[in-house]
Amino acid sequence: MNEANDRGHWTVVGEEFARIQASGLPVRPNYTWCVLHAASVASRTGVPEISVLEFGVAGGNGLVALEAAAAEAERALGVAIKVHGFDTGEGMPPATDPRDAAFLMERGDFPMDQGALRGRLERAELVLGDVASTVPTFLESGPAPVGFVAFDLDYYSSSRDALRLFDGDSAALLPRVLCYFDDIHGYPWGDSIGVRAAIREFNDGHRDRKIDAIEGMRYLIDATVAGQGGERWVEALYLAHLFDHPRYGEFEGTHLVRRLDLS
Repeated sequence: MNEANDRGHWTVVGEEFARIQASGLPVRPNYTWCVLHAASVASRTGVPEISVLEFGVAGGNGLVALEAAAAEAERALGVAIKVHGFDTGEGMPPATDPRDAAFLMERGDFPMDQGALRGRLERAELVLGDVASTVPTFLESGPAPVGFVAFDLDYYSSSRDALRLFDGDSAALLPRVLCYFDDIHGYPWGDSIGVRAAIREFNDGHRDRKIDAIEGMRYLIDATVAGQGGERWVEALYLAHLFDHPRYGEFEGTHLVRRLDLS
């Protein structure tokens, strides 16, 4: 547990978010806020170490931002944070399904300069290869419980394979895993194409594990993080629920209020 727990979860996340975003570090608001949320929950539930993941590294700016946010959240909240970035390392793979929206991009788009990126990284593990293979290997390695995942794989097929992360053993995942999906809004994304099709398919195929959009987050985040309520990322947050997780029902300390006394 950390002394930050003496303050409320939303206060801690909001104040640390403002500090980190103003620090001049190469951070992104969606990654910073989500890592802080996951780390705060872990601290309040006695989890000493978590993992945060990015699927779809491309040039690496997002992974650098995730790494920076993790280092700051670790110092602020006393929870160790492992950072992992998943990518082919060779740009977009060939499309394998019409729902991949190959009309938007071509094989090889979003390439990576592996040497340059590795030279910038300080703590992140770069996991290269097809996510259909690297995700099972990652789960078998016994990682610290995953608390946050950023999905930016564009394709339906790649997103479908990455979502198999949530088939992992409960020990590899927090009971609820915060997710950010980059390709959710705008043309041509819908429930029948891209990542939203992959999410719907996952939910249809699972009884005890579901991935839900967190509706109305602009109201909550606008109240705790000044100036962020109107940002698109706020409405791109989802939560993976592991109803079969042995700790799913434990109090996590994210309440807003706990009493409504008669006035």
